[in-house]
Order: sequence, then structure tokens, then C-alpha cells
Amino acid sequence: MTKARRYVALGDLVVDCYYADGKLLRVDGGGSKFNALCNLSVRGNTTCAIGACGNDLFGKIAIQSLENSKVDTKFIQVKGNMTKSYHLILEKTRHTSIKNCPICGKKTWYDNSLQDTEYYLSHLNADDIIILDGLKDENIPILKQTKQQKVLDIGRIKRLINLTNQEILSLLQQANLDILQLNETVEKYFLVRFGLINSKELFKLLMPNLLVITRGKEGADFITKDFHINKKLLKYKQEIDDTGAGDAFFSVIIQNYFDHNKQVDKFWVERTFEQANELTCKVVSYLGARGYIWSGYRPIKYNCICSK
Repeated sequence: MTKARRYVALGDLVVDCYYADGKLLRVDGGGSKFNALCNLSVRGNTTCAIGACGNDLFGKIAIQSLENSKVDTKFIQVKGNMTKSYHLILEKTRHTSIKNCPICGKKTWYDNSLQDTEYYLSHLNADDIIILDGLKDENIPILKQTKQQKVLDIGRIKRLINLTNQEILSLLQQANLDILQLNETVEKYFLVRFGLINSKELFKLLMPNLLVITRGKEGADFITKDFHINKKLLKYKQEIDDTGAGDAFFSVIIQNYFDHNKQVDKFWVERTFEQANELTCKVVSYLGARGYIWSGYRPIKYNCICSK
């Protein structure tokens, strides 16, 4: 019997708090790689979170959110006093992210990490598929020290600014990435920074097996050594919240890529884009990145839970 493929995300757990009109509406687990992991898990894939959180209410919510998505959490370390928490102020379908509770003013985000890289690596299997988000400090040793198959989503340029060109290229080229997903903001940043003409040149420079560039409602580009395909969105849906849309999109690409034994052709792009679009439409019709999976924590008698 073939051993089930396991998708793994590593790092600090994150909690998202959603507000509208000055009221706390919902608290749920967050973090791009863990959002992607949850999407993979509820579609029947074997998944595991290896990470850490604080010994607080936010930490309990973060773990519960993963377990409600059927993610294996036995390697989550509970340590420290705080769990990283974002506060998302909703404005129509978009949001502003802040690191202090807008109700009590308490800072619920810290820049240091609870990560124990040696512990994380000791619980990886040789055939795991590792999901990473960004070139943040805690992801760099994972990229450098693991031989497992890896997929990476880079959605922000903030952590790229302090890295030299050679550091970026060394990290991405030597990681032997199966899939690299960028949004169009990061794509434009890379094109300017490396003096490139187009995204096909970017693919040749960064050397993933598959490069995906998401363009919001304009669709996405799929680039391999054999083709460059742009897919336009044909279906739109009324949005409530766009949080986690890119993570859900990425999860479909990841699953279809490995289900198809890494063989990507134009038919694969057509089918994968359609399925990813369907899931994205579902995600944005709920509040929160995982709103379609479960209802999250909904406060009843109070608007602030930072000190609970």
C-alpha cells in the first residue's frame, strides 16, 4: 500500500481577529501557509502543522482551528506567553492589518519567533511536501537545510528589501522549488530589481518547476520551461472578505501538481485554474480565510479577548 502523501507547514501559529464598525466579529487561525494547509486538509489530503504558539486563548483558538480542518497538530509546541495575532479592520471586502487591538490597545504581535528549527526538522519525513510563505527569517533555514519537496508563496516585498540580490537568488535557486507563487506586486518588484523584461525571464532566473503569478480579478499566469499561459477570470462572485483567497488558490495548484506527478501541460492549467477559481469564489463569500470551513470564535458578551 502506498504511503499517503503528507503536506507540512512549519512555523509560528497566527490568529486573525476581524473587526467592523468598532466591533470584534470573529477570531480564527491565520497565516498563509497554514491557510493553504487547511484548504488541502479539508479536501482529504494528509496534513501536519509543526510549529509553536503561546500559552494563551489565542493559541488555543489557533490549534482548534487547525484541528477543525483535520490538520494533525501533535507537533505544535505550546510555549511563551503570547500567540501572534493580527487585527484586521474590514473596509468593504478589503482590510487594514494592525498589530495592536483596536479596542484595548494591547500589542498582540511580536517580531521574534518561537521557532525551534532543530525540533521542526526532526519531525519531518523524507517524502514530505513543505509549504512555505515568504523569505522571512524563520523560513530561510528551512529552505537551506531541507531536501524535501517544497512550494513557496511570496506575497510581500517587506522581507525582500534587506536581502541582497545574491542572497535572494541563492535561496530560491538552491531550494529546488517545485512551485513558486508570486502576486503581481512581488513580480513587478523582482522585474525592476533584477533588470528583467518580463516574467518569462524571471522564471529562468529563479528556476522553479512551475511559476504562478496571481493577478487578482485579472486572473493568473502559469509559466514553465515549455509555455507561458495567462488565464482570465470568467466567473465573479459577490465578495464579503478577500482574506485567504490567494492561499486557497495556491492549495489547489499544489494538490493538482502533485496529484499529476508534477507533469504540467496546457490541459492541466485549464483544469487547475477552473478548480482554483471555484474555491476562491467560495472563500471570498465568507468572513475570514477559513470561514467556509467553520464559523470560528464569535464573541457574544464582550468585544475584546486580548486579556482573556
